[in-house]
Amino acid sequence: MTFRGVPHVLHGEVVRSGDVLAVYFSVDGMAIANGRPSDAKLSPTVVKAQNGKLG
Repeated sequence: MTFRGVPHVLHGEVVRSGDVLAVYFSVDGMAIANGRPSDAKLSPTVVKAQNGKLG
């Protein structure tokens, strides 16, 4: 996305566990607020830990 002329890359992941859909996304809010480009990555460790709580 571009905000005030500055590019920002957002990453997302959708996980299904039975009847549950979980949506994870990452964004660098401070970069957006400070007007600098960002490319925040999803942490595989966090996604795995959160997936463990599903179901």
